[in-house]
Amino acid sequence: MKCFKMPNAPYQTVIGHFKKTTMKHILTILTIFVWSYNILASDTTIVFRQVNYDDLFELAKKENKGVMLYFHFDGCGACVTMERTAFKDKSVFEFYNSNFINFEINTLKGEGLEINKLYNVKLHPTFLFFDNKGNKLHKMVGVFSPEEFYKKANNALLSYKNLTNFKKRYKEGNRDPVFLFDYVYMLRDANELDSLLINEYLNTQSESELSKEKNIRFIYEFVINRGKVCISFDSKAYLSMLNNKEKFAKFFDLEQVNTRLMFVVLSAVYNSIERQDTTEFFNAIDALKEYDIGKEYNFKEMDGRITKWTASKTLVLSCMLHYYEKIGDKSNYLKSLDTYILKVWHDVDELNNFAWGVYIQSQDNETEKIKVAIKCSVRSIELNNNYANNDTYAWLLYKSGEKEKALKQAIKAIEIAKKNNQNYSETQKLVELIESKK
Repeated sequence: MKCFKMPNAPYQTVIGHFKKTTMKHILTILTIFVWSYNILASDTTIVFRQVNYDDLFELAKKENKGVMLYFHFDGCGACVTMERTAFKDKSVFEFYNSNFINFEINTLKGEGLEINKLYNVKLHPTFLFFDNKGNKLHKMVGVFSPEEFYKKANNALLSYKNLTNFKKRYKEGNRDPVFLFDYVYMLRDANELDSLLINEYLNTQSESELSKEKNIRFIYEFVINRGKVCISFDSKAYLSMLNNKEKFAKFFDLEQVNTRLMFVVLSAVYNSIERQDTTEFFNAIDALKEYDIGKEYNFKEMDGRITKWTASKTLVLSCMLHYYEKIGDKSNYLKSLDTYILKVWHDVDELNNFAWGVYIQSQDNETEKIKVAIKCSVRSIELNNNYANNDTYAWLLYKSGEKEKALKQAIKAIEIAKKNNQNYSETQKLVELIESKK
């Protein structure tokens, strides 16, 4: 049996040697664990580097990669959607981890607050792409499918397909239809699209070209962009949509096609009122009559979100009132007002909405209009005695100069709100306002 000889060293030295060896092994194991964790992470999602922002681009140069900045904040639902879907797609995270130094910036806390002062990002999630010298290449805002997120990031690496290159070509005068078409979608993804570019592209298309599937989809998506109507009532695109509803309905819901057409017409009505353009106003009013069928119109985005609507059930009459008021035609205004009130006399919400609108828009000396609004408010309470219409009535009484009566009505509205656990802070302000002037 072979015996091992203990080293000729004091007991403490042997223990010290043991401790050093053990610590070395522990550090080695930890290093392997961290390395393994990073490898594991890169096999499941996009890896965001834990480095100082100031070192980001130097690291990118060292690894010969681009930089992707991901702007988010805690509680951002759209950000969570991306993290749970696109970020975890194998083709996505393999591409991003191979081609970019990915870096996340929480814009509402910590270092992210200071970093975002450089970029001023307000919408989340936002993705900015740079080369390793710090030159901005591309921008994306919002939620994207894994396929889109992969494809658009690949465009960032292609000098002729990234947003910076497109902006340069547009500035140099490129107005080729294919280029403009692609540029519209690129700016949409970056949340930088406006109606000018939409119409620049549409104006390159003939009437027959506008009825093709590519342009049907384009018109449907961009007739309204970011809440703003982008094509005019007298444009070829509007007429193409109006005259080819059946073609649009092959790809989209017919009700939504009509909703888009209605908002184009309504926008023309409002614009003509502001310009006091009588000819355009009555042309648009004639077109609006088709949609004045006592219903609400809810505009749905391409992803199904409702972002624009009209609650008016009397479109034509409401517009006529605005028009006559704008041009100062008191006689026709009062005639239209009588017709309007007669039509909505049994509609609680419409009566209250009208009354509140008068309170907001009228001047203190417009006593006749305020009296009509008070009449509508009282009628609304008769039909349904609720907090909203009692609050409206109180404010109108105050505006008419009946402050004591307004105070009693405000207190009554607050009592109703308390019973139904409703917020009555605005009515409380009225009470305080009246009492402060006693």
